[in-house]
Amino acid sequence: MDDPAVTSVPQNPNSDTRSDSVVRQFVEHWGMMARAWGINPTMGELFALMYITGTDWTAEELRSWLHVSRGNVSMNLRELLAWGVVRKLHRPGERRELYRAETEVWTLFRRILKERKRRELDPTLTVLDLIFRLSESEPALQDLKSRVEPLRQFFGLIDAMAIRLLSLDPREMVDLGEFLSDGQRPQP
Repeated sequence: MDDPAVTSVPQNPNSDTRSDSVVRQFVEHWGMMARAWGINPTMGELFALMYITGTDWTAEELRSWLHVSRGNVSMNLRELLAWGVVRKLHRPGERRELYRAETEVWTLFRRILKERKRRELDPTLTVLDLIFRLSESEPALQDLKSRVEPLRQFFGLIDAMAIRLLSLDPREMVDLGEFLSDGQRPQP
């Protein structure tokens, strides 16, 4: 779907309108969250800006709004594209490339979970499995085995949950959300 209802792009990044203030607060928060998750803060801010505005952006507009370098925008847009949470668009008759954030929350969750599993969980399990196998054949490593095995079991459980979540279809994801919230929406 290439033509959603699109809000206007904030033209003045220094504007003091209430809407701009809320957008800026959201973007800054996502930058801080990204940093806490070990992700480049600009990557979080780029995604947040595209997501919260629901607007298609050029790289130059993103750079101007965030006050970052072209290289920083380019590098982080490539990463967001690789994660599958942003896509590149071309409008007929236009030469410039536009970028749009994925806005369906469960799709975002699944793409981020898949990428974090691939980058973090899978390599951790590989190391834990290797250490466990080595410690099984070496009597001198039994203490190490007893410390690694609970971690290996825990990360195995997380991996199994991730695999199951990634296999759910969208309706099952909604059902799971309803089950976990017991039909209640969290109150602000």
